[in-house]
Amino acid sequence: MKEIRAVILGLVVLVIVAAALAFWRRPAPEFARVKGFRVDVKETEHGSTHRVSFSVPSSLVARVAKMAPIRSFGAELHGKWDEGEVSPREILDAAAASAPGKPGVIRHDGHTIEVMAEGTALDIVVKDDWGKTVRLRVPRAIVESFSGDREITPKEILERIDEMGPGDVVTVRDGDKEVTITAEPR
Repeated sequence: MKEIRAVILGLVVLVIVAAALAFWRRPAPEFARVKGFRVDVKETEHGSTHRVSFSVPSSLVARVAKMAPIRSFGAELHGKWDEGEVSPREILDAAAASAPGKPGVIRHDGHTIEVMAEGTALDIVVKDDWGKTVRLRVPRAIVESFSGDREITPKEILERIDEMGPGDVVTVRDGDKEVTITAEPR
């Protein structure tokens, strides 16, 4: 009789663990187009190329974002925009001035910032005089929230990233080093 109870208790524990794991690993409802994010790090040194790649599932990104104790993002973020840094408003103005194939340009302290409006996304390329290049594709709603035009919740940020669909989200190049974060399709 004790063996039967032990087997039944073991099966119940196994079912509870399986249900918890299935709940944790289920697809995030905010991501319908993006399965995950692939991070590629590439470095060329002495003629040889070293690569490291790993994937981050979208469900993990969504769970971490939902655990954050932030209800919304907006202009309450404190930046030193009045001390000469590029403001979100300048980025939005450059996006408004862009045309297909011709980005809006901001020049600031030896940096060139090119901004292209692509639907609900902004393609931002930052270049400096030393050969560093950073390329970002961000939802326009995030930049608008930093400029004070509106507020945005973490859930809405995830939904806006999903709307952009698969493709490179961030690319950082510094000489022979490159880091790329790519949204992978479902």
